[in-house]
Amino acid sequence: MKNLSKLAVLGSLLAASASFAFADSISLGSFATNTTAVSLGFSASQTAMNFAGYTSFAAPPAVASTPTLLSGTANSYTLLANGVWAAPTGASTWVGYAANAGPGGTDPGYGYYQFTTEFTALGGTYNGSIDLMADDTAEVLLNGVVIVPFGALGADTHCASSPASCSAGDIVNLTGITLLSGPDANMYTFVVEQAGAVGSGGDPSGVNFTSSFASAVTPEPSTLVLLGTGMLCASGFFFRRRKSLTV
Repeated sequence: MKNLSKLAVLGSLLAASASFAFADSISLGSFATNTTAVSLGFSASQTAMNFAGYTSFAAPPAVASTPTLLSGTANSYTLLANGVWAAPTGASTWVGYAANAGPGGTDPGYGYYQFTTEFTALGGTYNGSIDLMADDTAEVLLNGVVIVPFGALGADTHCASSPASCSAGDIVNLTGITLLSGPDANMYTFVVEQAGAVGSGGDPSGVNFTSSFASAVTPEPSTLVLLGTGMLCASGFFFRRRKSLTV
């Protein structure tokens, strides 16, 4: 009886561990070059925001294109809200193409500023969300597919009149999203539109986000029961065989 109790506990633990083995939880956010994801509490596999380049004010750049780098660097920089933008969400930071791109700095030129960040997943179907802010507004792509469109600039001289803007987070739920398996196999791309007010000569530019994903598919209860039962029977056979050998 004592051995059977131990085996029952063993079977339960094995079944529980199997369910955790299939789970994948991912936490992401915006942070600049020379900062690590772990230091902010994000998933260790995420890379810092990379400034992918700039496209002059005409139309959004194609995701597969290589926009022009400004100042010859792909680095990104931490920007302060300075009471102009809403505070960054969670542990993330506002990010820009230059240290002086934010409020109080040098107004960036009109155009599209593109940023990317990569992360790792086990792969499969996931549910999640993204909380996005930008000045003036931004489009977001996940693995090359648009998941958040540009907001409307409207008549607001501060930033976009509708999400995504710099005044409040645009929270978008992501259901049934397919993530790829492998190191840095997944990429978020942010295309930040910098339009400014007419005649202003430009205004601050930056992007901020947090995002999370959880695997949507978990083992069926029947699968876990079979696994636990199988291990229980195998262990029972081992103990019986061991007992017969010691008699």
